Formats: sequence, structure tokens, C-alpha cells
Amino acid sequence: MDTAGNKGGDLLGLLRPLPPWRLIGWGVAALVAGAAYCMGYEGLRGGAVHWPLSLLWSACAVMPWFALFEWIKRSNAGDGRIPARRIAVLVIGTAVVSLALEYATDRLLGLPGSPLGLQIWRRVPAIGAVLLLILLVNRDRQRRAPMRQQLVDQLLAVAPLARSIRAADNYVELHLPGRVMTIRLTMRDAAAALAPMGFVRIHRSLIVNRSHIAEVCTRKDGPVVKMIDGAELAVGRAFAGNFATSPQTR
Repeated sequence: MDTAGNKGGDLLGLLRPLPPWRLIGWGVAALVAGAAYCMGYEGLRGGAVHWPLSLLWSACAVMPWFALFEWIKRSNAGDGRIPARRIAVLVIGTAVVSLALEYATDRLLGLPGSPLGLQIWRRVPAIGAVLLLILLVNRDRQRRAPMRQQLVDQLLAVAPLARSIRAADNYVELHLPGRVMTIRLTMRDAAAALAPMGFVRIHRSLIVNRSHIAEVCTRKDGPVVKMIDGAELAVGRAFAGNFATSPQTR
């Protein structure tokens, strides 16, 4: 697989969203790490140390931050810095959710709640990790902005050979004869650049070359694109209008 867009330059993939199986693994690791952290400071305070309660605390206090951490990576597709106001909303909103979950759990289990200051202090590592990620994302966006036109030009140079272009997180995969080429562009940017070349978007994650389409059939559940190689690709509802006036439609 060929790659364009400095895919290896984002701190060994730190800024790339995790695939599902890794997401589960890292989620479990974050849960256990949060529980160990909880047991550590409870032990230093002279409090009782219990794995079940520590895991429950981690689920309430740490996992919302893990979810935000991953969401920020998945939204790292645009250019320009993430506005400070949006950062504040994300951090404060996640903090409120995290604190509310812990409060609700304590009430349901009849446990004495911790002082608010201590609850906030416990979340400092998670908040720091999220703020560090946002800093790295902002740097990555600024670095990437001047490269966009270069990447679009590279896309246009090889696109005539492509049968289809598929979404791959923050990248697009060009399916070329005998190989797959990956370029760091959004599907929206790729679709806009390729439209004058005869490409059509049929799904939020798929663009096809019209020269490889045999026909477009209308079925009960919507249009279906039949490719020259025999593959049948369903057209998403949001993109059915792209074939409304196509002479190949029947």
C-alpha cells in the first residue's frame, strides 16, 4: 500500500483513530489503569482499597475522557486550529458528565461522596492527556494545511486509473490496478476534486469512477450501481440524487 500525506509523521499513529479491536483493547487498558490509579491514591490516603469499586470509579471518571480522546482523533480531518471556545466546551462538558456519573453511582450504592476538589484532582491526568492531544491535533492541522493542494494534485494525477475511492478514517484509499494508494484527504475534499473527472459519490464512504459503471438499477430499497467487473454497490439515500438524470439508470 502506498501512502501520501505523511501518515507516519503523526507521532507513530497517535493521532490516528483506533480500529475497533484495538479500541476495545485500549479501552480495557484505560479502565484498568484508572482503577490502579484510584487504588494508589486511596492507599496513600489510608482508605480502603477494592478492585471492584476502583473499576467502577474508573468507568465513571476515566472512560468519558477516553471517549473524548478518541472522538477528538476521529474529528481531526479539517484544517486550522480547534477554537479555544470549543476546547473549553469539550473539556467542561466531559468533566460534568464524568462527575455526574460518579455522583449518581455513589448515590445508587449508598457510598459517601468525595469532596468536589478531590474529585477534580483525581481527573487531572485524564484532563492533561486530552489537552496534550488537542495541542498535538492543532499542530498537525497547521502543518497539514499547506499540504492540502499538493495532496489534491497527487489525487488528481492518479485518479483516472482508480476504480473507486474508499474512506479510511482521515484518509482516502484509491483502489488502483494491483495496488491501493492512501492519501490524507477527507471524502468531501476528494469528491469535490474528482467530480469534474467523472467520479460520483454513492455512499458516505465510497466514490466510484463512472467509466467503471455498467449500469444503475432502481430497486425497491434504492439505486444499485453495477460495476463492469460485476460488483453491485448500494447507493446511500443521501446520494441517490446523483443518479436521477443519469442515462445509465433503469
